[in-house]
Amino acid sequence: MFDESAHSVLHIIKWFILATLVGIVVGTLDAAFLKLLDRALRLRNHVELFYLPLPFALYAIVVLSRKVAPRDKDYSTDDVIQNINSYQTVSFISILKAFFLSIATMVTGGSAGKEAPCADVGAGMGSFLSKLLHLNQQDCRKMMICGVSAGFAGVFGVPISGALFGLEVLWVGHIFYEVLFPALVAGITAYQVTSRLGVNYIYHSLPFHPVLSELVFLKVVAAGVCFGLISILFIEINKFMRVVFRYLAARTRLFWACMIGGAVLVAIGYVISPLYLGLGMAGIDGPLSGGALESPFGFFYKIITTSITFAAGGLGGVVTPIFFVGAQAGAMISDILRVDSATLAAIGLVAVLAGAANTPLAASVMAIELFGAKIAPYATVACVISFLVTGRQSIYPHQRISMDSGKDIDPSATPSHLRRRSTDFQQYMPHRKALLNQMKNSAKHYWPDKRKHKKIKK
Repeated sequence: MFDESAHSVLHIIKWFILATLVGIVVGTLDAAFLKLLDRALRLRNHVELFYLPLPFALYAIVVLSRKVAPRDKDYSTDDVIQNINSYQTVSFISILKAFFLSIATMVTGGSAGKEAPCADVGAGMGSFLSKLLHLNQQDCRKMMICGVSAGFAGVFGVPISGALFGLEVLWVGHIFYEVLFPALVAGITAYQVTSRLGVNYIYHSLPFHPVLSELVFLKVVAAGVCFGLISILFIEINKFMRVVFRYLAARTRLFWACMIGGAVLVAIGYVISPLYLGLGMAGIDGPLSGGALESPFGFFYKIITTSITFAAGGLGGVVTPIFFVGAQAGAMISDILRVDSATLAAIGLVAVLAGAANTPLAASVMAIELFGAKIAPYATVACVISFLVTGRQSIYPHQRISMDSGKDIDPSATPSHLRRRSTDFQQYMPHRKALLNQMKNSAKHYWPDKRKHKKIKK
């Protein structure tokens, strides 16, 4: 399309035009998705016990996503990461699945987020526009990255951190600087488009006056460690639930796995609270506003409902549930650390994201965009510590980790089932040994190895 070999100015002009085009298209689709989701949730809120049909809804979602056009199954953020890193495209049918089935999951009570459909739509539209403009494989990959950045920026209203998240989440320890400029252009454009189309976002001004003293710094460090451990808990429970429900599907039928998962979610909603089902924005806004928690274990309930939702066949993203978990956890430990609950909820929101998704840079910038510049020193320290505590763990199994990223990599330590697609029940049917191995691997994060301690003493 352009000859950019002679002058770098042509390269800048080319990608400014292409990134703006991606931002406009993806921003428009983001707004359509968010408006449709908001309207569906408003209608649902008038129905008492809306989550009762959830078991049957999960089975219908599984059938539609995996039986209809079975080859088109790139409808999650992890699948998009896998496709971009392997220079593959996202099909149009996958875009439709991510768009509509994610709404069905959240409206019926499945605990999922709204970023995955927008990221998938962004990557898919990036690849579609690349084919339309006859771009080469490298440029197609850049367009998909721009689409993901635009999707994140548009769905959360964070143009800079959304663009950085789309870059940082692909490969821990490596940022694609050659795509940084177009990703930022696409993210800012998408945010402007969604804002003009009337999409509202969560912004909270925190009423505190920061004093970065030694005591406050130590409290933030302690909070960062807690958020890192909660990130590990989220990741490990998510992995464990997937193995459990694959085991159930293998021993019985896929139908009964969905029924059991849905029944557990219905029980949690009825016995504990429906707050932990669905999108859960009330569970985020409450702690950020300084409100009291329904339960000190709210973050744990959300981890359970989110893990079961995805293990039982639901579709959607994990970032919004991560926000819920971080905000609830921050408000919970605020009394222990004697820190303002709204402030620590805001720090927890971004710190758990940094740990679970391995995106400390994007999460730190997101704190500034959502809560103001005053929180920057606190949020950055907590995000970095949470990122370090999680080690090589990630909520996205297909995320790549570089050796120079500071993350310890041991390929042999990764269970074989995690190298396969995490959303396909039928592609991998584990047995009892796989279930026991997963339990052992999860336990290693919480109990130290006594043999190592003996060697150190010697």
